[in-house]
Amino acid sequence: MVGGRCVAGFLLGLGVAAGCSTSRAVRTELGMAQPGEAVGAVGELMSARDREQLATIAAERAEASAEDGYRIGPDDLLDIRIPDLLEAGGAQGQSARAQSGATLPSVAESPVFQLGARVSASGQVNIPLLGLIRAEGFTPTALEQDIARRLMAARILKAPQVNVLVTEYRSRVVAVVGSVEKPGLYPLTRPRATLADLIWAAGGPGKDAGREVKFVPAADGAHPDGMEPIRSIRVDLETLLDATGPETKALNPQVRPGDSISLSPAGNVQVDGWVDKPGSYPVTRGLTLTGAVAAAGGHLFPADRRHVTVKRVLGAGEQRYFTVDLDAVSQGRAADFPITDGDVVRLPPTPTRVAAWGFWAFAKEIVHIYGSVPVF
Repeated sequence: MVGGRCVAGFLLGLGVAAGCSTSRAVRTELGMAQPGEAVGAVGELMSARDREQLATIAAERAEASAEDGYRIGPDDLLDIRIPDLLEAGGAQGQSARAQSGATLPSVAESPVFQLGARVSASGQVNIPLLGLIRAEGFTPTALEQDIARRLMAARILKAPQVNVLVTEYRSRVVAVVGSVEKPGLYPLTRPRATLADLIWAAGGPGKDAGREVKFVPAADGAHPDGMEPIRSIRVDLETLLDATGPETKALNPQVRPGDSISLSPAGNVQVDGWVDKPGSYPVTRGLTLTGAVAAAGGHLFPADRRHVTVKRVLGAGEQRYFTVDLDAVSQGRAADFPITDGDVVRLPPTPTRVAAWGFWAFAKEIVHIYGSVPVF
């Protein structure tokens, strides 16, 4: 009786396995590209749309004129120093003494003027004797020259020496957050700074960083004609940092104030199918398909190592299925497949091996059952 139930269970198991195999194959075929459609390189993390948008931004920003340094903006805090410039009251006193015939103090006796000024929302700062002047849009050097010109035009000083220093950067910054060593707001003090430059300025990828970088251009960022404004572009961190030649310009655009860069954590990969321990496993930087399978206890005998599938979501409504030959990888005939957060790895069965596996499992179960029955 027990043997009959085991045989029935074994046959049912074979039917279920065969059914699962067919279902997986159909789903894989539905996920594959149609003839003539580009699927992308093995391990592709960026969608075609991501690459198109990023290349468009890189090209348009490269054509724009390069800024010669940090441009002062609203809410920045400035330290303005003007040797020889007296306070307003002192200047008025000098004028009165001059009219009465009194001797004016020499330049060496004049105090050094120093002002900590916060740029207003309208982009102006208030300087005694000059009043409100525009600071927004100037580099510190250009603002020094403008203040000096105004002092000479007003005949306040003949040869003024003006020094302007930005002590707090608040306006023209790029946010670099997520899995980086030093997340925060970084001012664009370097002309033509790029996406990769800002990641390294933040200390580089953190220990828990994955491969995905979410790049959100500023509201006035470029976008392809006929397409909606760009909200978020998925960038492959490994490709970005290792890019050389023409690919560097297309994948590593110059950044602009208001851009946002976020490095996602490594996340998890789901390993399913004919492995010893199916489940979810943490992704580490550099994790490959063979490593993920090993983390799941390795493949079982029925597994079809030549048709391992990896499902990857590339964006909203866009996903790809990749088929990898692990035998070719282990023999060095193919490159290993890089794994990223959200991947689903499935090892399908080989029908002929499923039958052999079933007979072996059946025999093992019989020995286990009857081996535990006491003999009198």
